[in-house]
Amino acid sequence: MIRIEEIISTFKEYTENKIDCSPIQKAYVLAAKAQPYLKIFPSNFLQTALSVAKVLVDLKLDIQCVVSGLLNGVLAEGKISIDEIEDLMGNETASIVAGMHNIRSVSKIVEDKERVAEKMRQMIFASSKDIRIIFIALAARLVRMRFGNRLYNLRMPTLAQETLQIYAPIADRLGLSHIKVELEDLCFSYLYPRESKEIQLFCQNNENTHSQTLSLLNNEIKQLLADNGVSASIKGRIKHHYSIFLKSNKIGIDYDQLHDLLGVRIIVSNIDECYKVLGLINSYYQPVTESFKDYISFPKPNGYQSLHIDVYTKSGIGFDIQIRTTEMDGVAERGVAAHWAYKAGNDSAPISSENTSWLQDLSISLDVASDARESLEIFTRELFSDFVYVFTPKGKIIKLQSGACVIDFAYAIHTEIGHNCVGAKVNGRNVAIKTKLKHGDKIEILTSSKQTPSRDWLHYAVTSRALGKIRSFLKKEEREQAEILGKELFSDKTAKMGKRLKDVLKSAELKSFLSDAGYADLSSYYIHLGYGKANINELDNVFLPSSQRKLIASKSTVKSSASNLKSKRAVKIAGIDNMMVRYANCCNPVKGDDIVGLVTQGQGVSIHLADCENITSKSFDPDRIVPVEWSRSSSEKLPVKLKLSFDNLIKTNLQIMKVLVSAKVVLLENNLKLIDKKTQQDIKILVNDAEQLERIMGKLNSIKSVSAQRAHESIN
Repeated sequence: MIRIEEIISTFKEYTENKIDCSPIQKAYVLAAKAQPYLKIFPSNFLQTALSVAKVLVDLKLDIQCVVSGLLNGVLAEGKISIDEIEDLMGNETASIVAGMHNIRSVSKIVEDKERVAEKMRQMIFASSKDIRIIFIALAARLVRMRFGNRLYNLRMPTLAQETLQIYAPIADRLGLSHIKVELEDLCFSYLYPRESKEIQLFCQNNENTHSQTLSLLNNEIKQLLADNGVSASIKGRIKHHYSIFLKSNKIGIDYDQLHDLLGVRIIVSNIDECYKVLGLINSYYQPVTESFKDYISFPKPNGYQSLHIDVYTKSGIGFDIQIRTTEMDGVAERGVAAHWAYKAGNDSAPISSENTSWLQDLSISLDVASDARESLEIFTRELFSDFVYVFTPKGKIIKLQSGACVIDFAYAIHTEIGHNCVGAKVNGRNVAIKTKLKHGDKIEILTSSKQTPSRDWLHYAVTSRALGKIRSFLKKEEREQAEILGKELFSDKTAKMGKRLKDVLKSAELKSFLSDAGYADLSSYYIHLGYGKANINELDNVFLPSSQRKLIASKSTVKSSASNLKSKRAVKIAGIDNMMVRYANCCNPVKGDDIVGLVTQGQGVSIHLADCENITSKSFDPDRIVPVEWSRSSSEKLPVKLKLSFDNLIKTNLQIMKVLVSAKVVLLENNLKLIDKKTQQDIKILVNDAEQLERIMGKLNSIKSVSAQRAHESIN
């Protein structure tokens, strides 16, 4: 059981007793006040708070972080308000606790993918403003997973899956390897209990053998280094359980056949000695050259530095070796937390760090993501990708995700350079913007003031920074175009009402209308008009007398009756009568299909099937989607494309034509071709509705050897 005295004692030790610890004691009292009074395990809540604080003091974090860790979860109990925390503990602590509470609140979302995506988004957004929130979130989740096995909890597998998707990757990216390892092993025990017990038993049964081997290696390496004048600290380790499981599954071999099951860490005093030790190791053992990684010259994004190499002893025992300095070992143990830890004479955390700039980029990219699926894709790409190291013309190293192209590099240099990029010189050779980069490439970006981002760039870029900047630019551009179109619609409507534009703009009626309708300003109203999300005819109710409105409505009815069926649209668009409509050729919707409208500036609204690939791909601003519905009164026939495949017998083709004739449809196109003794027929017909189309499709597919389906096309 952890006691508050232990937390305070540890904090005093690494702060050299120079910081007032009373806020920690005060936070403990507040946490005790918020504790729910349960008949079973009454001290569980308080022990959880103390356990979270223990993780944070072990990372040697600042006073606000430790205090906020103690108060993590108090808002959920409802006994203490955020105002009370702010009054007693200060605004900084209150802000961190509120950020944590927002992340916890996401758990109320029922849908797994939506909950995971939203929790991840909230954590990244909050942490991009204050990195300490992510440390507390990781500590809280680690404690939750530790305590999970104390009670039978049906939610633990779900929490374990969520932890593997979000928390473990973040811990790894922050360089908190010990937290990442413990989280993965705990999740492994909940998700794969049988395999977890197997590996646990395997490690126990081989504990003596592994210990003896590590001791032998330790002595062997220590003697080798001493003979060559190198003083070093040597540590041995066995691969953690989840890592053993993944490696064994990936290669398809038994646990005891893994060549890097054992590992040795060599810690020396300086970088020169690191490379000297590497040379000695390579000369004494048999190195696996393709396994070598130089994270000293090319550090990981979290600041991790070390030399890695797999080797074999003369007796055939395989193990991996890590070589680093004492300082590097400290960063490897505590990662980015080392930059936020308390330092004597400075009791506040630094505001920013180059090792966490990815949080800002990821936050921007997630902010413009259209849905949960895209958010998870962005998150996964950012945290699970390998990296390439490339150079600017002046020799500066730029770290990019594996698969990054010229566009990613351009945005890594500067946003405007990215926007204006037309290509690059890679190692002196001109290449296109979508060219992928390799380790060691030297890149000079070529720009033009006439160049701007296009939607195609989203298919090339892979870094969160580039994708976020491109989406932000396109979204801003679309909003500007929508505002221009809305302004034109507003001006035309004003003229039709017989009003002067400048009088309408200054009128109290317009101001009242905008306020009542919930628009922030006139610009916001223009944008909604441009996107087709506001009905321009609403202005009639604002500026025209009732008698004139009735007259307009009457004329509209007469005109509608006189225009017959030709003027009737098959769809209604968000209550708007004067928007140009066209039916998308990619999916050819017909009456009765589930549909959506896509606003395209200058082209009105295109009607798509709701599951059309060009809609579900979400490669455009979701604000362009407008609700539409089929008009009951319309008898308009619409074209639909069918793709048929059948044998090359003439009688089969005659049977197909018989079905179309009996359905009394109009045949607009009919293209046949023979491919590998099979007939491919593409036809376009006019149908009344989806019900008639379904009947036709059913009859066609009932013909022997015929396969009929609706044709869909992608739009680039």
